[in-house]
Amino acid sequence: MKKLFAFLVALLFVPAISNAQLYVTGGISAFGGDAVRRAVSDGNQQQQAQAAAEVSAGFNIGAKYKYKLPIPIIGINAVGHFNYATGKSQLNNLPNLPQGVTLPETNITALVYGIGVEVIPIGFLPIIDPYVSLDYTLNSYKEKRDAIVIQGQTIFPAVEGSVSGSGLGIGVGTGIKLPVIPIVFDAEVKWRMLGNDRNLLTVNVGAGLSF
Repeated sequence: MKKLFAFLVALLFVPAISNAQLYVTGGISAFGGDAVRRAVSDGNQQQQAQAAAEVSAGFNIGAKYKYKLPIPIIGINAVGHFNYATGKSQLNNLPNLPQGVTLPETNITALVYGIGVEVIPIGFLPIIDPYVSLDYTLNSYKEKRDAIVIQGQTIFPAVEGSVSGSGLGIGVGTGIKLPVIPIVFDAEVKWRMLGNDRNLLTVNVGAGLSF
């Protein structure tokens, strides 16, 4: 799988030394409730449901590479991307929680990288290029949380683990290229399946060079 993925990346992007754009990106991220629910997988259904309502929000940074394919009428960009995302959630809604007890945070980090396409609608505008994007990602993510101990009793054990997965992503965004200057901008909202009952929503903005 990874060898095939590397071959596709090389096939699409190594020859693309012109008509391309390279961005540095950053923004906010939110891991789906399933990622948080797993942190209390040993609890009862009520505890899991309440934990799942706690969205794990954080930030992400990365890089994005676009190459405009020479396809007439409708614009298509081949895209490669890499993101490092983090998230934190505090499980404050567990039942029978004594007053004044502070629960430890669940920390999630993820490396997400993949390839995909951006389809730009017919009727390009002078400065902005709105698009719909679709990609396939490989990823690895880690979860860590200290044990929950209340009055000397361990309610939930510590959680620390690493999982790899893959999945599809879909989003909408727009590219912005100002006249004269070679700097380009990009703004995008994307939802991705990370695999193993995880998902990731990101709101990203980026700035880069056109060459």
